[in-house]
Amino acid sequence: MLTRDTLIAASRQGLIGLDQVDPLLAFLTGEDQAGRAVMHDPEEMHFARGFHDIFISIGLVILMSGYFATAMLFGNDEATTVLMTYGGSMVLVWSLAEWFSKALRLSLPSILLSGLFVALSGLTGVSLLSVLFALGNGWSVPNWAALDGSGFFGLVPFFAAIAGGLVFYGRFRVPITPTFITLATIGLFFMLLALIEETLLTDFITLWMILVGLGCLSLALWYDRQDRMRQTVKSDTAFWLHLVAAPLLVHSLLSHLSVIESSAFAALATIALFVLIGLFALIIDRRALLASGIGYLGVAIGILIEQSQLGEGGAVALTLLILGLFVLMLGSAWTKLRDLLLSRYSHHPLMRNLPPVSSERI
Repeated sequence: MLTRDTLIAASRQGLIGLDQVDPLLAFLTGEDQAGRAVMHDPEEMHFARGFHDIFISIGLVILMSGYFATAMLFGNDEATTVLMTYGGSMVLVWSLAEWFSKALRLSLPSILLSGLFVALSGLTGVSLLSVLFALGNGWSVPNWAALDGSGFFGLVPFFAAIAGGLVFYGRFRVPITPTFITLATIGLFFMLLALIEETLLTDFITLWMILVGLGCLSLALWYDRQDRMRQTVKSDTAFWLHLVAAPLLVHSLLSHLSVIESSAFAALATIALFVLIGLFALIIDRRALLASGIGYLGVAIGILIEQSQLGEGGAVALTLLILGLFVLMLGSAWTKLRDLLLSRYSHHPLMRNLPPVSSERI
């Protein structure tokens, strides 16, 4: 059956232009079908194309579990076990990615293989370094206690993970891989701060999380700008980066208001900040920021309701009802609210950097 995704895939291979997808779909399937296709969910997540992806992913998990168990079973000393387990698994994951990611282009298996390869790159890097230290110092096995005090040793897994992620992405172009690279980079940043001065990290952790979150958000917005219509894998990459940026920013900003103190002022401030975050989420057309703050909004609403002497049980019940209705109403009216907010500015130069409103999509 001909679908919009099929035509987009054809455009990626150069068979047709991306701007020809919707007109061609309208011609082949009729205006009603084309209208529905154009109004696709701009945050559509390509986790899996069907249960086939899930079934293959289950097989991958079982296979890798079996490999790790086998490698640990037959390793005759720690160094050999480390090399067989991590180094060999990287080769296995790469080989599987050649088939499932490069040839078949399966979404969910590619996500699993990408995450595995980045993680294994970090583990392999630190393991190889430990083996080299062992050989250089005449140890029969890696002396982890002796290595633990080395600052450089603590940075190795992050550098190795970043390098592995870059190589994997260069070959397979899995949309989530830049997010794994970003996570490794964040870990490297925090580790560097801790090595410079531990109190520099702990005393200003909220500030660092906000700065890191803004960095992730900027990168996500850059990918979004490359694909305003949300039709290519760059949009998928942006989606994953937004999922990383959202909790970093929202948690840092809202938790700083100390809602736990059950202060009505703090609760109102939390709701006001949530509204501002919601407006920004509407503008960039990404719900991840709001999703990360729903818990804080619920706590704030609960505090205000509790002040009305309803009792703990009544406050919890009413909070859940209000929060659930809010999420449902916002989700249902998201497109209309965004149109209402931005349609009058559709010709403003800044709108060239944002996803178009629904009327422009049609």
